[in-house]
This record gives sequence, C-alpha cells and structure tokens, in this order.
Amino acid sequence: MDTILILEALVLIGAIYLGVRTGGIGLGLWGAVGVLILLFVFQAPSGDIPRDAIMVILAVITAASAMQAAGGIEWMVTVAEKIIRSRPAMVNFLAPVITFLFCAGAGTGNIAFPLLPVIYEVAYERGIRPERALGPSVAASGIALAASPVSAAMAAFVGLTSAQGDVLSLGQILMITIPAGLVAVLASALLYNKWGKDLQADEEYLRRREAGLIDPPGKITATDHEINPHGKPAAIVFLCGVLAIVVLGMFDQFIPPYGPVDPDNPKLSLTTLLIVLMLVVALAVMYVGKVKPAQVLEAPLTKSGLTAIIALLGIAWLANTFIADNNDTIMGALTEIATDSPWFLAIAMFIVAGMTTSQSASVNTMIPLGMSLGIATPTLAAYLPAMGGVFLLPANGTQLAAVEIDQTGSTKIGKYVLNHSFLVPTLIQCFVAVVIGLGIARVMF
Repeated sequence: MDTILILEALVLIGAIYLGVRTGGIGLGLWGAVGVLILLFVFQAPSGDIPRDAIMVILAVITAASAMQAAGGIEWMVTVAEKIIRSRPAMVNFLAPVITFLFCAGAGTGNIAFPLLPVIYEVAYERGIRPERALGPSVAASGIALAASPVSAAMAAFVGLTSAQGDVLSLGQILMITIPAGLVAVLASALLYNKWGKDLQADEEYLRRREAGLIDPPGKITATDHEINPHGKPAAIVFLCGVLAIVVLGMFDQFIPPYGPVDPDNPKLSLTTLLIVLMLVVALAVMYVGKVKPAQVLEAPLTKSGLTAIIALLGIAWLANTFIADNNDTIMGALTEIATDSPWFLAIAMFIVAGMTTSQSASVNTMIPLGMSLGIATPTLAAYLPAMGGVFLLPANGTQLAAVEIDQTGSTKIGKYVLNHSFLVPTLIQCFVAVVIGLGIARVMF
C-alpha cells in the first residue's frame, strides 16, 4: 500500500481520536489541524467544505432553538411523558419508539435529553432494569435522523443525490427509512427486553441501595414546573414547517424553478428550500412563542448546534481532503469490494459515523463514494440508518447523560470502552434497519 496514504490515514485517525478525547468542539478543531497537516506537509489538494450541511444545521437549529426558548420542546416532552406513563409496563417498547418519532420530527437527537429522566423514572418505578429502556432509546435517537425530513444528514443526502439519474423525492426516501427505522427500534426493544439481570438481582443496584446512594422513585421530569403557555403553539408551528418540507419534497411541482417558469429549468434544490423554510419557521415561532432574539441565542440547542457545525466543518473537511488526495487508490479498492459486496458501504458509513460521532460527516463522506461506485439511490437510501453508528463509541452526550441519570448503575460504560449499554441496541437497530430498508427499496423501486 502507498506509504503516503498510510501516513495520511494515520493523520485522519489521529485527529479523530484526539478530537473524541477532547470532546465538544474538539473534534472539529483537531480536524482542522489534520487538514493543515495534509495541506502543508503532504501537499494534498483541499477537499470540499460541507457548506450545505453546515447551513442546514444552522437553519434547523435556529428554528429548534426558537421553539425551545418558547417552551415547545418542554411541551413535546410532556406529551411524550403522558404516552409513556400511560402504559408503564410497556416502557421498554414505548420509550424507544417515542424517542425515535420525536427526534425524527425535530430533526435533532438532542430532544432525547429531556426524555431520558422520564424513561428512567418510569422504568425504576415499575422495578424494570432502566438499562433495558434507556439503551434502545438512546440508540433510536441516532437512527432517527435517517427518517427525519429536517435533519442535516437527510438534507445532505438529498442534495448529494439530486443529480442522480434515479433521484428519489424526499417522500420516497422517507418511505424507505421511516418504516425500516421503526421496525429496527422495535426489534432492538424486543431483543433487549431481557438484557442483563433483573433489577432486584443486580449486585450493583443492591450495593447502591444498601449504601443509600439511590433516591427513591419520584418524578423529576419537565412537568415538575409550569410549562410556558406559548410552548404548544410554538411546537405546532415548528411541526407545520416540518410537514411543509415533507409535502414540498413529495410534490416538487410546487417548487419554483431557478429562472422564468420553464419546464426545462431545474428546480430549487430541497436543501436550499429547507434552509429558507426553517429560517422563516424560526421567525414565526418567535412571534407565536413570544420569544426575543437573544433568547434564541441563549437556548441550549444553539450551543449544541454550534458544536455540531464546528465538528462537522473540521472532520468532514479532513475526510474530504484525505479522499481527494487518495481518490484513485481508495476508489480502486472500494470499487473492487463494492462490486462484489455493495453492502460494505453501509459498514463504512457505520464506522465513519462512529469515528466522527457525526451523522452528517458520515453521509457527506460516504454517499459520494457510493454514487461514484454506481450504487443505486434507493439502495443508498436504505443504507442511511447505518449512520446510527454514532453510538459505536461512548463519546456522545446522550450516552453520557443516560449513564448519569440511571442511579441504579444498570446503564454503564464498561472498562473496555466498547462494552457499554448502547452498543448492542445500536448494532441491532442499524443492521435491521438497513436490511428492512433494502427490502423496501427492492420492492418499491
């Protein structure tokens, strides 16, 4: 193998490793260090900056942050809580499904954070091992973005594949990813339903209980305080914006052309449409929710979005630069593998998502490779849930939050790093979703 390629790959892997260890925006900053090394030391050509994905994240997070500032996310959480608490014995199944649907609707996995205490409390109150509900729920927040019409990863996929001969509308893509994701989430909940020892037989739980380290069951959810009355209308406006994007993605005859009305003129890209619609939705949410501009900037989701943008900018730029400088070698190897085993791309997406902790980086890095290898767009759409591999390593805020919330100690990160509570649900969901997605794609397209 080319020595230069190996050295550049070590730079890529090293930047990812150091970025994950640094945490937060560190992933993007170390990615920038890697780009600098490739440019100046190896004289590599600069890869593409993921501008579209960055703009989508910025627009979606602005709208979601406005909704959060108005209390919309709290209202959504209370709705989810009522559903989960209505059938407490079914928490192991209801919690992952609700998490999947809410994250898909909001376009961000961050909405899972306020759901975690609800899931933990309901499981604990019923004497159910909390890990059995929390593990699949956290994993569901990862693959949910493959079924979201407003996620940055979905916008990147639509934008990248829009020039393909077998281009799919947003509605057609969702017809593959939504049912595939739901089946996968239920499969993981079923297979994880008996995972680990029952709570009353768990040594760590018994130790903590005897030591008085565990609080008795009690509601510590968003409903402990008064919900902003503007939260509900703000959330409804946001969800109407999401619905509008889905409808326009399904019926592109309503999308205006670039220039004068002409059947031969190309339509506005869905990425561009998503950006402008989300910014308009953000303004509408601010008025309906009585939110001031400063409150949007102070919302927790704004910080999360900025972190995602910086991480994506650095690490995706580094990956694109590495690929650009080794295109022939990489493409040759991947072409040979993909010709015999096209499913290999799904595994590659899973690994890249895990290494970068970013669904968008995985899509922006691997989908162009799949397109150049001649893999059909419906097949690529079926591979999208593989980006749930973001939970391969215990380096995600949602995972760490779930571990901290579970006072019983059943949800944990093992001393061998990979043996954490979220690995098995993540593997099950990604595998089942891709298989089901491929089946749907073959039948429908």
